[in-house]
Amino acid sequence: MNRRKFIKYSSASAAFSSAFSLGKIPVWVKNLDLDHPDDNILVIIQMFGGNDALNTVIPAENDKYYSTFRKTLNIPKNKALKLGSTLSYLNPALRSGKNDGLYGLFNNGNLAVIQGVGYPNPNLSHFRSTDIWLSGINPQNDAERLESGWIGRYFEKINNASDHPNCMNIGNSSSLLFQSGSQDLGISVENPNDFYERGKDLLSGESFLSEKGAYEAEHNFLLDLSIQSNKYSKVVKDAFDTGKNTLEYSKEKLTEELKLVARLISGGLKTKVYLLSIDGFDTHAGQGTTDGKHAALLAEISSAISYFMADLKAQNLSKNVVGMTVSEFGRRPNQNDSNGTDHGAAGVMFVFGEDVNGNVYGKPFDFNTLDINKDFVFQYDYRSVYDEVLTKWLGSSETITTQILTNRFDAIEGGILARRSSVLLATEKPLEPTVFPNPTTDGSINIKIQAIQNSSLTINQIDTQGRKYPILQSIPIFSGTHEFPLQLIGRPGFHFIELNYDEEKKVCRVVWV
Repeated sequence: MNRRKFIKYSSASAAFSSAFSLGKIPVWVKNLDLDHPDDNILVIIQMFGGNDALNTVIPAENDKYYSTFRKTLNIPKNKALKLGSTLSYLNPALRSGKNDGLYGLFNNGNLAVIQGVGYPNPNLSHFRSTDIWLSGINPQNDAERLESGWIGRYFEKINNASDHPNCMNIGNSSSLLFQSGSQDLGISVENPNDFYERGKDLLSGESFLSEKGAYEAEHNFLLDLSIQSNKYSKVVKDAFDTGKNTLEYSKEKLTEELKLVARLISGGLKTKVYLLSIDGFDTHAGQGTTDGKHAALLAEISSAISYFMADLKAQNLSKNVVGMTVSEFGRRPNQNDSNGTDHGAAGVMFVFGEDVNGNVYGKPFDFNTLDINKDFVFQYDYRSVYDEVLTKWLGSSETITTQILTNRFDAIEGGILARRSSVLLATEKPLEPTVFPNPTTDGSINIKIQAIQNSSLTINQIDTQGRKYPILQSIPIFSGTHEFPLQLIGRPGFHFIELNYDEEKKVCRVVWV
């Protein structure tokens, strides 16, 4: 049973914010986490080529940056943008755009800057490392095939059938990110009107084949794909026609693409994950400092994201959107002889949105602790970000997150996202059940529990004579924090409340005076 069906069934069973009676005892069951991630949207921006993290988030307080590693290819301290009281600075190009760009988002608490992101035994091939980031899998060897993406596996696991596409790549090609291993769970859109015109011509009046034949499976697959594409093309065009933009965006490619995403969201499209990409970050030569091609790329990203978020905010839509940047690797600490930088290891990620705990995470790049290849050593595994996005933002269960990433990954310094879901992170422990008021003077109490997974709840009351009184029996609950007011049975004295959920039995003692 997928999560949406579970909640629907649970609501029908009076398990959420409902009142019902057991015998003569009225019981109200209330879920305390009413803000579910069903409407949350994730926007992923891929910076292809390997972004130079060292000239993006600058350790301007470290003399070695200027004197040894980046003698000419550096960002002057007097031009860099200091990030609060930290030792890290932003490239001045990241002030481009609406409301001071990404720098403005940081000052408003809506940008997380995560330094030193990578993975063990980094691969410095553009395409292999890109596949590693998109798949969410760190392969055992170079021969291991990566055939699915972490987002594709998530939607395959939750089986979220919808009239709207779950995933959309803004462009003309598919992405590994949306592959499940058996199917592509995303669509590619450049222009909604062209997408609609192509989609409406896909249906030819053919029927599914029932007889076994050489091409039965292939025929039915293509026909099913045509039906889906036809359906999605109309849904996307309707959202585009209904939606709007409230700002005049600049004309760069990424900015125009995020403008389209904002319009589709405004038009009511229920797509959960959007992927966009910007290339040009393979800056082996002529990279430039505060000007040049690297600065221009950062300025485009800053401008695009800032206009996008300002547009959504003006339409009261920004609270449901979180975005993040990914790049397959960083660049080497040393500049090269061509006034550029070569493939390196650890990089930097930006996570933006109103539910982001805006801060600088991690320490500035450390020139004294390089790996055997004289590259920066990563501080955070990129899958820690994926783990938190899956659990907090997309509402993935602990079991599904583990299956997708093959493990759980520790939250980065307590978490970069505010809690919009009650699923626990890898390092968190569920709260023990509590009873209040305790003691109670009239036998009326409240019980508060935290379930770590969709479960079944049974509550019994046991008195000092060992007599058991059923209160709730096998009521479905989903993961989260729940509160139950109820009236104790019997007389004043010592009582025990037995709770069964998450496949465990827990007992609370309560005194009725």
